[in-house]
Amino acid sequence: GTKTVAVEWIIDGASSASSANSTATPEPDGSTSRNYQAFGAGATLVPLIIILLLAVTTRIVELSLFTGVFVGACMVAGSVNGGFKLTLEKYILEALADIWHGYVYLFTLFLAGFVAIMEKSGGIQGLTNSLARCAKTPRTGLLAAFFSGCLIFFDDYANCLVIGQTMLPILDSLGVSREKLAFVVDATAAPIASIVPVSSWVGFEVGLIQEELDRLAELGHDVEATGIQASGYGVFLESIKYRYYPIFMLFLQILLIISARDFSFMLIAERKTQVYGRTDGGKGKAEGTEKLSSGNAPKENTPAKMYNMLVPVALLIFFIFYLLVQSGRSGDPDQSFNDIIQSSDSYVALLYGTMATALCTAILYLIQYVKDDGITLIPPVKGWYQRYIKRDKHAEYPKALMNVKELVESFLFGMTKIFPALIVLTLAWAAGAVMGDVGTDRLFSAWIVGGVDPTLLPTLSFIISLLIASALGSSWGTMAILFPLITVPTFEAAEGDAGIFYGTVAGILSGSVAGDHMSPISDTTVLSSLAAQCDLFRHVMTQAPYVALVCLWSILVGTLPVGRGAYSTGIGIFMGFVMTMFTILCIAVPVMSPTGRFGPLQELMMRFNKNSGLHLLKKHTALSVARGEPVTKTTEVRPEDIPEGGFEQSFLGRMQGMRDSVLLGGRRSTTPNLSKSTLAKIDENKADAAELDEEESGSGTGSGDGGSGEPQDVADKFVAEDDKGEAA
Repeated sequence: GTKTVAVEWIIDGASSASSANSTATPEPDGSTSRNYQAFGAGATLVPLIIILLLAVTTRIVELSLFTGVFVGACMVAGSVNGGFKLTLEKYILEALADIWHGYVYLFTLFLAGFVAIMEKSGGIQGLTNSLARCAKTPRTGLLAAFFSGCLIFFDDYANCLVIGQTMLPILDSLGVSREKLAFVVDATAAPIASIVPVSSWVGFEVGLIQEELDRLAELGHDVEATGIQASGYGVFLESIKYRYYPIFMLFLQILLIISARDFSFMLIAERKTQVYGRTDGGKGKAEGTEKLSSGNAPKENTPAKMYNMLVPVALLIFFIFYLLVQSGRSGDPDQSFNDIIQSSDSYVALLYGTMATALCTAILYLIQYVKDDGITLIPPVKGWYQRYIKRDKHAEYPKALMNVKELVESFLFGMTKIFPALIVLTLAWAAGAVMGDVGTDRLFSAWIVGGVDPTLLPTLSFIISLLIASALGSSWGTMAILFPLITVPTFEAAEGDAGIFYGTVAGILSGSVAGDHMSPISDTTVLSSLAAQCDLFRHVMTQAPYVALVCLWSILVGTLPVGRGAYSTGIGIFMGFVMTMFTILCIAVPVMSPTGRFGPLQELMMRFNKNSGLHLLKKHTALSVARGEPVTKTTEVRPEDIPEGGFEQSFLGRMQGMRDSVLLGGRRSTTPNLSKSTLAKIDENKADAAELDEEESGSGTGSGDGGSGEPQDVADKFVAEDDKGEAA
């Protein structure tokens, strides 16, 4: 009965073995010998290193993932020929053939098709148009963009395209820079889609979590006994409150918009646009770009009605949660809601719920008829009679909002749009499998179990996923790679501690989103810049300081103290809100500051660089606020328009300035009692105004001799002068 296993070490000193390429040989005495191929600890990291290096150098995530899979397969097979066969027949084919992966594929495809028919119906456009009507100032325009992004929570691609294209002309006319629009679009799309219980991300995230729970069960761990949810969807819901990065990023956006403040590169971009009255998006406008079309826009005569999006989304939420509850019911009257969710079949609920919603939505659009630029539910029976019974080819009658052909074509179009993401997803699953076979997961397990303080694992998982996603440019790819490497070792190292397990799961998910925001090759980063028609480099450059700030607070007040049990995750979220607000008060300044001052770091840099173009921008900002108009025309500078300069510099002054900014739309209240320093500032601005008036008069501004006096021309002149000295 006893079997002896002989192990042959291919590489001396190997500390991590793989049994993927083992062969069993019967012996004459009835025993069985088995040969194992093993790899050194460093060799197990080769596929991961190759994936990251190629992602950074080539910026082609598909090539990087496939090469990593191929190299790992060659290591397992022991030859290039065998590696080629294993790549196709084992890793890629098994990733496609897995039934749970099939559920994720179908759910993602059906949801993409559902979003496409909503877009074609004009429903999404109707929602954004309704919110855009409230956009009268830069603040209200940005709020409209932000809340539109929050409402289009079900798909990040649709979010980027719709919000970027819809709000672009509105925010241009309000003097908002393209960099700020791209930031709002990008920083809303993935964070909101990754944490809501119903979105195109949910099926993928739940699938990854469920696979790890199944692995724990195979290893003999009783997950339920530790207090951890036994279903992937239950763990997903529990992890939401630990995802500090997306939550804090949403906090940062709303606080920056309401306070009309910015800092770092975004502050410069916003000032160059608003101070000089630019209505073309500013310097961040991508050269030679045209309006990005999704290829699925509504027809010209399609009425954009908001309810054609709200009703289908309500149906989607209802069907999914109804099916979750029904699939989780055991018949026990004492069964709690948590027990129901824990016992539910999330794959079935997501798949069936999405398809049922798509069918109901199609019926909803078929029974609506376009009449006189409006919608009617009364079927055009008379028109049908004239057209099909009388055979009158010229009969005019109301047409359906979408006919069957348009519904099918739009649904298929949505599927094709998500197909590149599914390719990355398949390759990422294959990469995770091959790294498991070469022993990368066991190497991480050896590092984590007994080698790392378990309370640090939520923080480490966040940082590792942040770095990998920044290099890889794919949040989904990062998740698929890291879940098999970190999740099981975390459970074992933490001895089933629910808080650490949820925190680590959340760290992988939220760190992937953060790295996605930092990466210039990320699909959502590129898509956001295209939709906002913003230069990609300037979008990444202006967004990076905000991402770094949110990552810092996510660690300092989120993953670190909560992981060590200092306080609950609810207090961590509250602390994040407080510290984000505190940071805005300390380092962010009003875009239209009466003194024109910049943030502390920029002011320090300006002291060492007297030739910086920021000095001129600072002077023009104060002048623009004093006049109450862009720096383009001659107006009299009024003393009451200049507030107390010393008051603005104090901490209490910053708090008062934030309050006034909220109440007065970014303009400070008048100061009746002026100090000597303020009067000196007024005299200086008067001199600047006189000098500017003289320059404008000399160039033919008011002489009617064909000189350039238009606001955009003057703005271009000052921006050109400003750019001469700007080095940082």
